Amino acid sequence: MMKARRISIVLTKAFLAGVVLQSPLASAASPAATEPLAQIMTKTVMKQPGHFAVYAARSGQAPDVCLNCDDLINAASTIKLFVLDAAYEAFTKGTLRPEDTMTVRNHFHSLVGKGSFALEQKEDSYDPLYAQAGKPVPVSELLRVMIQYSSNLATNLMIEKLGVLPIRSVVKAQGLNGIVFGRMIEDFDANDQGIRNRVSARGLGNFLQKLDSGQIVGKAQSQNMIQIMLGQKFNDIIPPGLPAGTPVAHKTGWVDGVRNDAAIVTLPDGKRYILVVLTSDLPDEQAGIKVLNTLSHQAYTYFLKRD
Repeated sequence: MMKARRISIVLTKAFLAGVVLQSPLASAASPAATEPLAQIMTKTVMKQPGHFAVYAARSGQAPDVCLNCDDLINAASTIKLFVLDAAYEAFTKGTLRPEDTMTVRNHFHSLVGKGSFALEQKEDSYDPLYAQAGKPVPVSELLRVMIQYSSNLATNLMIEKLGVLPIRSVVKAQGLNGIVFGRMIEDFDANDQGIRNRVSARGLGNFLQKLDSGQIVGKAQSQNMIQIMLGQKFNDIIPPGLPAGTPVAHKTGWVDGVRNDAAIVTLPDGKRYILVVLTSDLPDEQAGIKVLNTLSHQAYTYFLKRD
């Protein structure tokens, strides 16, 4: 009886697994051994509502997938990677130190005119920093919550400290084409004048390639930035397509109709690949996220087989 029961349980699990894999996206999740990844991913997004852009490449190599990868898309919070980049550049130059402190306040000057604005706390993803208004907080902590918790308040404090123009200069000096650093978060006066934060999948992919190879500021600085990204708290896009426990250094971003993620993913043998998925005009954001989960699984399966 016990043996028969075990067989029944195994068959039930197999049946349930088979049911799960019958959804249209799940059935596309396991790429054929000989089919190019670009073709697999194109089929996955072809009939999905919204716009998808993908960059996928082994670390240090040309992309296997560059789907709409030069389209400039709303960066959302992926733009915060370049604030982090500029901060580490300032550390290296000695114009800023991680232990320096900044007094928390929610009042910022617009990039245009003489206007000022405050962030909407309800639109932010990290409330604890607002509770520290009037108190000094180390730069290192602001950078951590900016990336790991996507704090808009920490981001604007750092942008005001570093300056929009110097951040743009860092992006330009590093040859990061496809990255348009426009303004602070929620600087709507600047936005109304067409000054916006935009990225392409290739632009983010090239940044992550350089970061992974230690070419962003320097080897130690690149590694420190990656360590911060490994602590990302929003993990609903690329990580669900991976085996549990897979190291993923990444930054997500979202606004209405947009769900983005840019990652360095580590395979079991320690080799890595870069995956960037960007979207716009998603009529159903949760459905869009499921498509991105599938793309992530396809990339992992593909690069694992070719590792």
